[in-house]
Amino acid sequence: MHTDTYLFVVWARRSANSVFGAGSNPVMRNGKLLCFKTEARARAERDRLTGRTGEPHVRYSVRLIHIQLKPPREAAKVKTVAPLLAMPVPRAA
Repeated sequence: MHTDTYLFVVWARRSANSVFGAGSNPVMRNGKLLCFKTEARARAERDRLTGRTGEPHVRYSVRLIHIQLKPPREAAKVKTVAPLLAMPVPRAA
C-alpha cells in the first residue's frame, strides 16, 4: 500500500547575471525544505519573499512535487540470539 501526497515547494531561480550564476534551487529554511500543503499558501510565501528582496537577479516560483510514501516493512523474523559474553582481557606482565 502506497500513500500519495502532493506538496508545493518554493523555488529560487537565479539569472545568469547573479553573482553566483544561473541556477534553480528549492528554498531551505532552518535546514528544511520550504513547502506547503496548499498552493495558495505557497504562492503567498513566494510573494512575500519576492517583495522582501531587492535583488533583481532572483525570482521565486512555486513547484508541485509528488511524494510517494511507503509503509515500513514488517520486522524480519529473526531468531533470538544469546548475548555474547565478554572475555576477560589478560593483564600484561
